Order: sequence, then structure tokens, then C-alpha cells
Amino acid sequence: MKKIYSDGATIGHNGKLGTVKEVGLGIYIPELNYGDGKKVKGISNNEAEFKALIWAMEVAIEKGITEVIFCLDSKIVVNRANGKKPKEKYKNERMDAFQNKVKELGLDFDIIEFKWIPREQNITADYYSKLVCN
Repeated sequence: MKKIYSDGATIGHNGKLGTVKEVGLGIYIPELNYGDGKKVKGISNNEAEFKALIWAMEVAIEKGITEVIFCLDSKIVVNRANGKKPKEKYKNERMDAFQNKVKELGLDFDIIEFKWIPREQNITADYYSKLVCN
């Protein structure tokens, strides 16, 4: 199984929803020596992390990867990607839509896992996510 790392970066975020100035997405596939980043619109750090995962899944599908472990440093996104629903006070329709998209894309894989990793193990995807925001 291939490992694919993804990360989202937000620039200009002051802790309030909708205050993000830039969002960068980064992905890294070590076995293919492939890394990339892109700038997108977004309004929160969690949204950036979800968009990075979704983009990583789309790239994996384009490259014909069918057995994969997606490695992320966002526990919230990993939990949702693994099908966990948030507690009532954390429910969010935008995040639910991203969770549904991940579930839909997951059908294109034979084997798929979502794994939380410490931020220190995600430095290359983080690099690509921040590279596009400079």
C-alpha cells in the first residue's frame, strides 16, 4: 500500500471563522517522489485539511492508486474520514459535506485507511501547502 500525506495551511487566520486570507493544500507521495501544492478558497483550518485530503484522494485516483493509507495531522479530519460523527455541539453542515465527499471518493479504492500522524511526520506535505501561500 502506498502512503499519501496531505496537509492544509491557512494564512491570516485570527481564530474567527471566515477570516482566512489564503488556503494552501499540500500532498506528498514518497514512493512516487511526487509532491504538489495549490492555493484554494477556504474559510477555516479544518476546511483546508479536508480539502487537502479530498485533493489527495483525487490525485491518487488519477494515478491509478487503489490501495492507500492517507496520513494527516488533523485528528478531526481523520476521525470524520473514518466515519465518526462529531458530538452534537461540533456538528457542522460544511464539514458533513466534506465527510460525505471523502466517503464517496473512498469507493474508488480497493483498500483505504486514514491515519493520524504527528505534525513532525507531515513536514513535506506541510511544505507544499505553505509554498503556494507565499
